[in-house]
Amino acid sequence: MKKNSVAKILVLVLLAGFNCSKDESKAPAHAVDIPDQIIENSTITFSEEGVRSATIFAQYVAVYEKLDLKKAKKLKVLFYGAVGTQTSVLVADSGVIREGKQQVEALGNVVVTTQEGIKLQTQSLRWNPQDAKIVTDDFVTITKGQDVITGYGLEADQELSIS
Repeated sequence: MKKNSVAKILVLVLLAGFNCSKDESKAPAHAVDIPDQIIENSTITFSEEGVRSATIFAQYVAVYEKLDLKKAKKLKVLFYGAVGTQTSVLVADSGVIREGKQQVEALGNVVVTTQEGIKLQTQSLRWNPQDAKIVTDDFVTITKGQDVITGYGLEADQELSIS
């Protein structure tokens, strides 16, 4: 009878040991890309010393507060000059907005059109309001009336005056 009791205790100890072991295959994946907020039909306005520099419209925005990062889809940006008048419009499939630095990176089918009718097409570009410049290393097509210029890389102001 003692052998039977010892065997039962041994089996219970083994079973308890297996139940306490951590099954890491069922542990949740590390949450790296989970936004703090998701916003639909968002408007963000950038200003410099009280003068509006850009208004950003996005159909969808995923907000990552700690990273000062907003991932946007269906992006439209209105750019404004030093006196607050609209200079150009940018549309893109998506973009990255850094509100703290007031920077925008547009991605996918990027088109910038100025008030004078100049049109820039590329796959990505970056905009920084401190110097009001747009920059890209990608292939660009610039159209003004019947004139078409193509090439790789561009640095220009937001009115597409090439520097």
